[in-house]
Amino acid sequence: MAFVIQPCFPEDAPGIAATMMLARLTDPHWTCLWENPSAESIIPRAIERVPWNLVTGTETKRHQKVINVETGQVVGYARWYLPPMMAKKGDVWLEAQVAEGTPADRGVYEKQYRENTQNGQPIGLKGGEMMSYRSAPLEEADARIMSDGPFLTLDYLTTDPSFWRRGVGRMLVRSGLQIADQQGIKTYVMSEPAALKLYLSLGFQLVDTVSVDYSHYGGTEPMVMYFLVREPSQVESVDG
Repeated sequence: MAFVIQPCFPEDAPGIAATMMLARLTDPHWTCLWENPSAESIIPRAIERVPWNLVTGTETKRHQKVINVETGQVVGYARWYLPPMMAKKGDVWLEAQVAEGTPADRGVYEKQYRENTQNGQPIGLKGGEMMSYRSAPLEEADARIMSDGPFLTLDYLTTDPSFWRRGVGRMLVRSGLQIADQQGIKTYVMSEPAALKLYLSLGFQLVDTVSVDYSHYGGTEPMVMYFLVREPSQVESVDG
């Protein structure tokens, strides 16, 4: 079975959304955030939100997908953020930059997004104290590490569960690391336990671990997140 990395387009929304949500639904820490954590409930609304997320923030956002060559199915997706100083160059990783689209298209995408969100959050996602309690220590660690930047940040990495352990995630991460090495910049990611081994094998170093026990909000076990940083390759960096 062959896979290939490709740019992302708004019309990829069904495949990207399904890949993202099917993977997330395997995580009990994520499913507990939803009123109705079912694929039938979550995926259709995600499809409506994805195009607006792709065509906004294009100065700093970079997106790539992996497809199964035999079927054309989207089986992996990654979203990266360039640091401001790199984004200002205007010529970095353009093949992963989604076109903003026409005003008419953007109007449609924004309308779809707004109809499927409430106060900036996906409809159906729980709010309140549990969300804040879980997020606060992660945000504190994130801010502390980001102060030592700049970084090329891997903001989202996902693989369709049917294609786990096929090298899809590794393809997407390595694509971004090539850019980081070319630009001579560090790479940063916040990882769940399932992806820790992958990042370590690609040269990331663990710089912090946060464990959040939210049992008084219904959690059955602590949520653990890892914070990792990779130095650029001195051999492949622009400084040579």
